[in-house]
Amino acid sequence: MVNPYDVIMMPWITEKSMEARSSDNRLEFIVRRSCTKGEIAAAVEILFDAEVAKVNVRNTKHGKLASVRLAEGYHADEAAMRLGAF
Repeated sequence: MVNPYDVIMMPWITEKSMEARSSDNRLEFIVRRSCTKGEIAAAVEILFDAEVAKVNVRNTKHGKLASVRLAEGYHADEAAMRLGAF
């Protein structure tokens, strides 16, 4: 098992990601380029005690950006509060 802190480097906090957190129940992170969607989902589930419904990734000039949608019954706002990203 990979250490979740080796997968997720930092949260990606922008106006668009803040809107997605409220409306789409999504969290966004910068992750290691070598990580797979399964590793990203497992890391989020361990760190936030939340079930992941879907992971989308894209490569940007800032690194690999993962958009993680939480499953029904879990709230991205609560997970973000644990992160300190109000």
